[in-house]
Amino acid sequence: MNFKFFKKNSIPKDYFIITLGTSITALGLVLFMIPYNIIAGGVSGLAIILNNFFGWWVGLQMFIYNLVLFFLGFKLLGIAFGIKSIYSAVLLSFLTDFFQQGLRFDQIIPNLIEKSSNTNLEISLLATFYGALIAGFGMGLVIWKGSTTGGTDIIAMIFNKFFSISVGSGLMIVDTIITASSVLIDPLLPMYGIIAIFITARTIDGVIEGFESTRTALIISDNYDKIKDEIYKNLDRGATYLKGIGSYTNKEKNIILVVVSRSEIGTLKKIINEVDKNAFFIILQNSEAIGYGFKKTT
Repeated sequence: MNFKFFKKNSIPKDYFIITLGTSITALGLVLFMIPYNIIAGGVSGLAIILNNFFGWWVGLQMFIYNLVLFFLGFKLLGIAFGIKSIYSAVLLSFLTDFFQQGLRFDQIIPNLIEKSSNTNLEISLLATFYGALIAGFGMGLVIWKGSTTGGTDIIAMIFNKFFSISVGSGLMIVDTIITASSVLIDPLLPMYGIIAIFITARTIDGVIEGFESTRTALIISDNYDKIKDEIYKNLDRGATYLKGIGSYTNKEKNIILVVVSRSEIGTLKKIINEVDKNAFFIILQNSEAIGYGFKKTT
């Protein structure tokens, strides 16, 4: 593999990660969610319910539902869907059916479980946990690269436009209805669905934060110029001077503001300690950093 090509060209790298994330999501669905009817909302949840009753292929259903949702989003909301999202939604539909219908991956875990002494409750809980964890990790990679796998968020946006319901509330309503519908299969399934929704959401947040986690440092030191120079030299990060006045001395001070990745915090602390052991600094966690050296706006 030509890693230099991926390093210099962000688009191929983005699609590689989206493809990887979509594949992992499909595996989570096929290995755990589909065989044990774990309904975590979304079009995949609806597809699993109808697959259980009518045997309709999950991936094909997801493709049709997303096709309708993308059309409604374009027609009613004027949303210009990115190529990445369409690519990911179509790929997820294809891979889900390929893994389930073609390679029969949905039989792997049930076949292994037959040889174990676990109870049905334990099996369902394990399927819920691992299915949500794997699917959430894959979805996190997809979202990290500015794409989505399609789904009920479009319905939530339609509710927002025509019924003045917030997108978050609309999404919760739609996913709750889908998850609650799994009671038609088994009375306990909605419980597993709620657990899966929570685990998936937390995993997605963890993946995105793990790859994009940044910190803001505010540094107060009389040797601000030297610290700034060392930051440029060792971290290749820009810095900004903020004007401050010491409440005790009433003297004007330059405060260094610099944003670094989580992995660079150790180097930053070392720089500050070597230049000025008496420096005062605080490190704040960011929810997002956009601009040169960090996340792009597009």
